[in-house]
Amino acid sequence: MELVKKGFSVLVSIHSKLIHKYYQHLYRKRKLRIFFMGIGSLYLLRRLSQLAMALAPSIRRNMTARYGEESWAVVTGGSDGIGKEFCIQLAKQKFNIAIIGRNAKKMDQVCLELQGFGVQTKFVVADFNEGHTVEFYNKIYEQLEYLDISILVNNVGAAEAGQFEQTKMEDSLMMLRVNALSTLMMTRILISKLQNREKKSAVITVSSGLAYLPCPFVSVYSGTKAFTNYFTQSLALTSKKIDFLSATSLGVSTKMLGNRKGPNILETNEFVKNVINDLRQGKTHSFGCQRHKRFINHLLWRNQNFRNQAKIQIGHNLMNC
Repeated sequence: MELVKKGFSVLVSIHSKLIHKYYQHLYRKRKLRIFFMGIGSLYLLRRLSQLAMALAPSIRRNMTARYGEESWAVVTGGSDGIGKEFCIQLAKQKFNIAIIGRNAKKMDQVCLELQGFGVQTKFVVADFNEGHTVEFYNKIYEQLEYLDISILVNNVGAAEAGQFEQTKMEDSLMMLRVNALSTLMMTRILISKLQNREKKSAVITVSSGLAYLPCPFVSVYSGTKAFTNYFTQSLALTSKKIDFLSATSLGVSTKMLGNRKGPNILETNEFVKNVINDLRQGKTHSFGCQRHKRFINHLLWRNQNFRNQAKIQIGHNLMNC
């Protein structure tokens, strides 16, 4: 009888432990289910917000209301390619346009075209390859001083490809002056005007995806674009009156790429519209499109050998352009 009681108590103990384990399992399962439901809800919420932004442009910032009606946008290198497209898209939103470049005839033609949108225009002749003194930039400022400037687009750029030791020193200096120094100095001479306005202001810098993927054969170009990208993003961290945005796309169909077309090459109007939309959404960084963002992020997450091979291939492709 004593043996039976002991056996029964053992069975009861085992049963209670099994029941306890079962309820522990249910509890963990419920917690796990709640966790995954939370992750799914956050993902769904993000996608719905992106859809709302795409379907309801009125949710985004109103550009003219934020930066001021009849204010001016200054675009460097605005007579062609990406710069010209920025002029067109900003003129459509009723910003007056001031173009800075070296070809007066081209800029005059663009200004005539932009006046069809009912905006004022002007151009300043300046070759940024000669811009290595304070006096050079002071002369530009003197021609812009009286304007209510709300947007600066640092777009002017130049590229030379080849084995670094075989490139001309003049070409390297040219890229430093045109790509990097122009962005630094144009931002510097206008930043006080931009900060002291009643309305907000904006600075858009056209950098490159090569800022994250430094490539051989275009090493100086990659370095200048890394500078402009980090320079712009660093200013964005503490600025309250100015919206800073750096655009780091990969291929855009311009003369620099031989006007090439392809599934991974953006048209200039698509690139510029996406960058302006990112500015309207309050972003400080734009990849130009989701395809380029995914490609860059994919490479950055791959191992070093794979990433290096991809960079070499990109460098070869750019040199062939």
